[in-house]
Amino acid sequence: MTEQSDTDLLQEIKRLLQYHHSLGIREYPRTQGLERFLRKEDRPASSQATGRPSSKKKTPSATSDQKHVFDPGLAVKVTLQDVKDEIGDCQRCTLHETRTNIIFGQGPGTAKLVIVADAPSEDEDRVGSPCQGEAGDLLDKMLSAIGLTRDEVYITTMVKCLPGPGAIPGDNEIKTCLPFLFRQIEIICPTVICSMGRQVSQTLLHSSKSLFQLRGRFYNFNDLCSSKLAGRIMLMPSLHPSLLLKNPELKKASWQDLQLIRKKLEEG
Repeated sequence: MTEQSDTDLLQEIKRLLQYHHSLGIREYPRTQGLERFLRKEDRPASSQATGRPSSKKKTPSATSDQKHVFDPGLAVKVTLQDVKDEIGDCQRCTLHETRTNIIFGQGPGTAKLVIVADAPSEDEDRVGSPCQGEAGDLLDKMLSAIGLTRDEVYITTMVKCLPGPGAIPGDNEIKTCLPFLFRQIEIICPTVICSMGRQVSQTLLHSSKSLFQLRGRFYNFNDLCSSKLAGRIMLMPSLHPSLLLKNPELKKASWQDLQLIRKKLEEG
């Protein structure tokens, strides 16, 4: 059997850590096994130590230390209904205690534009579908301004359950829901994702920058993922309609984002 070099082992550990990071895992229990590994007691002998050359080529490092992980080939195996069925009556985190309805998503599975908000509002939780109430009415007007209707767009949330009145999703809730959002994106494979909100934009972009620093430009979503998606998906961070209702002066910035989205959809 070919010995595994330290370089190869570190590359495998790096890929595992990237996967864990995409799921929101930031800490690990300091077990005795981990302690022994850190002291090199449990590491395989390197090719340098054994005097034998490694037969493996050096793996090129990833372009980013943080990449989202998709299930390989999932898009050809399941449908959006399959993913919804898999969520079921979800009780994977504590948010099932504060919700009335799970907000899975709404719209055609062939949509060219996917809108993702942070989490359901109280109106959405009560009705059972995304972007309702005054914010929903404003979103309809925003879509109409770029020649789209709600029926042509897929709308969902990063976290599928209401976090509670005035609350925001925690890291554990985001980590729990994120794989389901990734499956929705991979199955739909839109031209553009519009992330409407601070948390979803920061999460999808692996960024701690403010929403106002992130918005106003496209990012190649494929480059943020570990696996190659069909086609090329562009991500545009923007402002949620509920924020625009509270701060009408921000509508100009939102309109600029929408114009860029319209142009990209026309090109694609």
